[in-house]
Amino acid sequence: MTTTELRPLDADGMRIAAAGVAPLPIEQSAVWEPFEVSQGRPCWGRFEWFEDDKRIALLCLYEYNLHGARYLWARHGPVWLREQSPAREVALRANLRKLVRRIDPGIVFVRLHAAYRATDLTELLQAITYDRTVIIDTSGGNEDSVLASMTTDGRRAVRRAMKRMSAGDAEVVEETGLTREALAEYYDVLEETAARDGFRPHPMSVYWDLLTSLGPDHARLFGVRVGKDRELACWDLVLANDRQATAYYGASRTSARAVLGPDALDFSIAVILASEGFRGFDLMGAHSARVPELYSVGRYKRRFARSYTDVDGAWDMPIRWALYRGLVMSLRAKHAAVRLRTKRAESSGSHD
Repeated sequence: MTTTELRPLDADGMRIAAAGVAPLPIEQSAVWEPFEVSQGRPCWGRFEWFEDDKRIALLCLYEYNLHGARYLWARHGPVWLREQSPAREVALRANLRKLVRRIDPGIVFVRLHAAYRATDLTELLQAITYDRTVIIDTSGGNEDSVLASMTTDGRRAVRRAMKRMSAGDAEVVEETGLTREALAEYYDVLEETAARDGFRPHPMSVYWDLLTSLGPDHARLFGVRVGKDRELACWDLVLANDRQATAYYGASRTSARAVLGPDALDFSIAVILASEGFRGFDLMGAHSARVPELYSVGRYKRRFARSYTDVDGAWDMPIRWALYRGLVMSLRAKHAAVRLRTKRAESSGSHD
């Protein structure tokens, strides 16, 4: 009979265990810990999961808080070193539930990633996930190889963007290592994007902490500047680890469309990363049957690769079901109240 268990290990042990087997997502690596700590979220534990004497997966969890409820999050974990089957996912989570209940009974739920739906998992509270993404192939090492990996429409779009950029006196720049004062210009673009697209950005301090905690080898900033005044039109904050890179955050002014800045920016970053030996540039999220909300952005990203890449989506695994259900009801009531206030404000405005 197969026995399974989670064994604690340190950050260096996790790195060694993954080396040459599976790339560690940056959030599962030691590089990520200083950022979480800067946000008041300590590392709860790192573990390796075994079947008998075979190491199968790795997992790093950080402690979060939602309306007073403590939970754990393994961003982009577990990291699977051997075949990831539905049975193995269920067995790992069973071991994790038992361990959490024994070590820290105050934890209400664990957020982690899984490929397969299961009865012990629920959709996320107050968050959106993705289980499909677009990864630009940068393994060829140069601009021609990046172009060759794209769709015909993508190559056409990039060439059109480069012509618009030239005609509009625009250029792609890397401004990694900028000062906090200079970051304010980037944040202003993000606020414009948020107002246009209907989301709320983090405080500027979060982006600054991310850049400074990870450092210039792991957190890089690229943008498009336009015209004589070199106005910042759009930008990407790129995280890099283990020869993999991800467009973690990005923003654009409406004026960026005149020079097709986002198209030129994503392509140019991919070319830079290719020249530096990166294997792929993940545009981080595309639509799927589970997440139709990403349809529009997914269509844009699809041009940069010939196919989508399936990834493990995030799920909540309740540990204390009664408290978790209470959180669900509380959040539903809060959202209903917000919708009611918005409706009343709109109704009042229509009579002005």
